[in-house]
Amino acid sequence: MSRVAWAGKLRVVTGAALALLTLGCQAEVKNMIPDDYRSWDKTTDKVLNYPIPGHENHLRIPYVNPTGEQPEIGIVGGVKSYSFPKGTIIVKEVYDSLSPDPSSPPTQLTVMVKNPDAPRSRGGWLWIVKDPATGKEIVLQNEFCFTCHANANEPHPYGDKNPNREFRDYVFFVYEEAEGNGVEY
Repeated sequence: MSRVAWAGKLRVVTGAALALLTLGCQAEVKNMIPDDYRSWDKTTDKVLNYPIPGHENHLRIPYVNPTGEQPEIGIVGGVKSYSFPKGTIIVKEVYDSLSPDPSSPPTQLTVMVKNPDAPRSRGGWLWIVKDPATGKEIVLQNEFCFTCHANANEPHPYGDKNPNREFRDYVFFVYEEAEGNGVEY
């Protein structure tokens, strides 16, 4: 067999193996995202219509359940630190563009569920993607979401850039009721 033919077969096998690994890194779940999440408060009033890695050129609107409105706030090593209680759910609607038609439904929901006891959690959170059209929910097992959201815990290039190096428990826009809905941190 020629090198060209062998390289072509290797690419096919490598691509198939990568697809299997990716599928193996996901687990379908059911009904982890409540249908009434839009009745929750938004985590920020800031319009998130700028490109970022992972969400690219898509408008994002994050909501937090009432449990997540009350993170424990303390000082650790002289730095403000947030810790969200178990049961916190943050649903981020993702739209098909940075400025979709106002009547357009979200094309995807990316979701964080605080459950440090779950074997599939990363940083204490389950990272879930839901297709609103099909209702299919998948817990992601790869490190992409977790690694990106780790940036929320230190100075980063998104949102307010976390200039005070606060530990935000992997959440870029922390809801803080005391200062009103939609305070950007």
